[in-house]
Amino acid sequence: MSEKIISTSTDDNKSTENSLSREAEAQLASTLQQNIQRRLSLDVWSRPTSSIYRSDRDDARHGMEMTNLVRQITSLHEAISFTPYDIDTFAKRAEQDFVTVAPTIVARSAGHSIRLVGIPAGTLFPAFIDVIVSLTYLSLPLDDEIYQVIAKIESAVNNGSPVEVELFVTPYDDISSRLYGIFGVVAAATKSVRVTITEIAEFPILAKNRLIEQVPVVTLNGHRFIGVWALHEILHQILHIAKSEDEIVVREESFSGPYVSEDDALKLVSEQSQTNSNMTSSDLKETDSGLLIPR
Repeated sequence: MSEKIISTSTDDNKSTENSLSREAEAQLASTLQQNIQRRLSLDVWSRPTSSIYRSDRDDARHGMEMTNLVRQITSLHEAISFTPYDIDTFAKRAEQDFVTVAPTIVARSAGHSIRLVGIPAGTLFPAFIDVIVSLTYLSLPLDDEIYQVIAKIESAVNNGSPVEVELFVTPYDDISSRLYGIFGVVAAATKSVRVTITEIAEFPILAKNRLIEQVPVVTLNGHRFIGVWALHEILHQILHIAKSEDEIVVREESFSGPYVSEDDALKLVSEQSQTNSNMTSSDLKETDSGLLIPR
């Protein structure tokens, strides 16, 4: 899937246009028509932008943009419903839905739900579509071994409080996109977990408060893990947490990258663009493959 979101703006009053191009909208409409199997509700929690700086929380810079994006997605399939909420006006409802940050999407289908914090831009957008679609599946295409682990998780939880699962990612890399999809499958596979995925780049204050210096970061009932996970690995770790076991799953890969905020990323791109525009042909050397590099 190659849908592209328009460039973001920090002024919500300017975000009145469609987020998807006509071509991307047509492609997405086809994807939704082919894959959605049950009704899907999308609640968008936002907060109006303010000129007053708050040191204790991030501004909801993409609230209106996210609302417009979800409104546009909703228009593409009759089984999708959309409800916008102001997180301050409906504070009690937000608390009931475990929504603490704006903007947040709460997606629900057939008793399963997931909280998606921050606008799913960049590499995260295709994964976001996969996540909300998978919530509607009558049956997920998973191996028997995976279903056996899921059954053990549900037995361990046994109508108790679900395991709190958090994932923090950024929209710059394929690893974050892959994990976004994997944790979406976890939410769609069992009601014994409560999954929240946060695109943390747009929330530098939250990142500082949660000590996010690398990504991806995962927490399971407060237990913190850094690095990537395969589906079977994270399910086994959730099972250990559900059973109050201290065992740590050995992962095949556990690499991570440095956390870069949205503002820092935009600043870096601007600096690189300025550097490139100041380069003359004499500043560049062409390699045998045709690649131009600084001398």
